Amino acid sequence: MQKALQKAAACGLFIAGLDAQGEQPLTDADFTQPCALVIGSEGKGLRRMVQKRCDALLHIPMQREAIGSLNASVAAGIALYEVFRQRQP
Repeated sequence: MQKALQKAAACGLFIAGLDAQGEQPLTDADFTQPCALVIGSEGKGLRRMVQKRCDALLHIPMQREAIGSLNASVAAGIALYEVFRQRQP
């Protein structure tokens, strides 16, 4: 994972880490630029070293007390939709 993130950064990609404890909402990130998404595991999130490689740590806005965490594939689908939404003309 570390080498893949290094290569992505070297290619100029914006690296966005998706983690329930992320600092900013997913919808605040600029996905109009070339990017890579890193999805944390359900419950555990992203490992510390992976977090350090990310340009931004994002969370999906939701009522956290009602939902503990999302399945990683569900979170990825929501994030990819946001990328798609932002890239529409």
